[in-house]
Amino acid sequence: MSEEQSKPRRGGRSGGRAARVSARTNPAPVYLSTLHRAVGPIDLLGPEGVQEIHNAAMTILETTGIEFRDPVALADWKKFGADVQDQRVRIDREMLMDLISTVPSDWGYHARNPERSTRVGGRDTVFANAYGAPFVYGLDGVRRPSTLEDAHNFFKLSQMSQAMHVPGILPAEPQDVPVPLRHLELVHAALTLTDKPIKGSVLSETAARETMDMLRIVHGETFVDENVVVAALRNCNTPLVWDDTMLQSLRVYAAANQPCLLSPFVLAGASTPASPSGGVALLIAESLAGMAYSQVIRRGAPMVLGVAIMGVSMKTGAPMMGSPEPGLMNLLVGQMARFYGVPWRSCTMWSGSKAADLQAGFDSANTMWPVLLGGCNFVVHSAGFVEGALGVSYSKWMQDSYQLEGYHRFFSGLQSENLDAILGDVSNIGPGGHFLGTDHTRENPMVMNPLQNNDSFEQWELEGSKTADEVGRAAAAKALDTYVEPPMPVDIRGALDDFMAKKKAAYQAATAA
Repeated sequence: MSEEQSKPRRGGRSGGRAARVSARTNPAPVYLSTLHRAVGPIDLLGPEGVQEIHNAAMTILETTGIEFRDPVALADWKKFGADVQDQRVRIDREMLMDLISTVPSDWGYHARNPERSTRVGGRDTVFANAYGAPFVYGLDGVRRPSTLEDAHNFFKLSQMSQAMHVPGILPAEPQDVPVPLRHLELVHAALTLTDKPIKGSVLSETAARETMDMLRIVHGETFVDENVVVAALRNCNTPLVWDDTMLQSLRVYAAANQPCLLSPFVLAGASTPASPSGGVALLIAESLAGMAYSQVIRRGAPMVLGVAIMGVSMKTGAPMMGSPEPGLMNLLVGQMARFYGVPWRSCTMWSGSKAADLQAGFDSANTMWPVLLGGCNFVVHSAGFVEGALGVSYSKWMQDSYQLEGYHRFFSGLQSENLDAILGDVSNIGPGGHFLGTDHTRENPMVMNPLQNNDSFEQWELEGSKTADEVGRAAAAKALDTYVEPPMPVDIRGALDDFMAKKKAAYQAATAA
C-alpha cells in the first residue's frame, strides 16, 4: 500500500452507524481469495501446432493487415515504422513481438479496500460481473429495459457475493440516464456501492478520462500512478477493425498504465472462419495488434489478450452459447496466451435462453468449463446473462454466483490432508459404520450450494414446488434486503460526489443553452 493510501482519513466514515447495526444482525460474506488454479491448464496442441497458429496470425498482420480507423493511431503507427496505407496497418512480426514483450505477465489489481485486491495472470483467475445488457429479467421475472437502479442492484449483489471478485462497470445499461452522464453514474456507483476492484468506462475518450479522475480521488494520484486500479474492456470489430472510439479510450488507459482487455468479438463461422484454428489465428492477430499499439503509447503498460467467442446458428444467424467449437477455441486461445506470456480474458456463464432454466444452466456450464480448463485469468460475464447477452436475470445471477463458489473450490485442487488421522477414523468406525460424526467430517464439509434443492419430492412439494427461477429471484431479493454499503472516508465520498455534481451541472448547462 502506498503512503498516500495508508494515511488516516479525517471526517469519519460514511454510513458508519447503519453499517454497524446491520453488521450485528447480518453476518458479513466470507470472501474467497483470488482463484489460484491447481487444475489444468489443458494444452490441445504440441509445439508445432502452436507455432503454426502463431505463424498464421503473423502472416495476417504482415500481409492482410488490420484497419485502425483513427487518425491519431495511424500517425502513431507511421511514426513507429509500421506500413500504413490509408487506414490499413501492416505490422511485421519482429516489430510486433518486440512490442508485446514488454506487456507484464501478471499484475496486482487493487480495490479501494486492500482486503479485496486481487491478482491477474499466471495461475491466478478472477471472476467479473456481467457487462452491458440492455434488458433485465426482474425480481418479478418480467423482462423490461434496464435502469440505473438495476445497475446499482447488481453492484450490490456483487458486493455480497463471496466469489465475484470484480463488480465491473456496466452490469446493466442504465437506459433512464442520458448517455453523456452514464459513465459518471456508473463509476460513482461502482466505487461507492462496492469496495472491490472495478472496471472502467469506455463510452468515449471523455468517459475514460473522467473514470481516471474519479479513481484518483478515491485512491490518490500517487497510488494510481504506481498501481493497477481499473481494467477496461475494448472490443475489436472482427474481422480486422479497431475503430476510433475503442482506440481513443485505449490511449487514455494505456497512458495511465492501466490495463485493457483487448477482445475481438467473435461469431465463429460468421465473423471468423468456421475452423477453430483459423478463427483463433485471426482473433490472436486482432488482439495482439491492439496490445502492440498500447505499447506504442506506453511501454510496459499491462494489457490482457481478450476474446469473446460465440457460435452462430446456421438456421437463423443468431449467436449460440455453449456449443463445442467455441469451447475448443477458448482452449487454443489459452495456450497461445501462455506462448506469448500474457494474461487472457474470456466470457462464460451466458446463454441464449430467455429464463433461468435448464438451457441456461447447461449453456453456462458448457462455457465455463473450457475457459477455466484453458487457464483463463479474467473471466467476464460470470453471472446473470440470458437472451444471448441482451438480458441479465436477477434469478440467474444468484444461481451463477453460487456456482462460482463451486468452480473456485474445484479449480483450487486437492488440499493437503493427514491420511494417518483419517485411517484412524476408518479403523475406529469399522465395517457398517458411518463417518458423519467424525471430527474430520465436521471440519471439512463439502461445498454446498444453498439454492440447490436435494430434498425429497414430498418436502419440495410441501414447500411450494418452487422452480430454480423462483428460488433465484427470492435469493436476490433477500440479498438486496441485507446489503450493507461498504464504508468510505467522508472526505473522499464528498470529493467524489462534488466531482459528479459539477460534471452533471456542466452537462445540464450545455444542453439548456
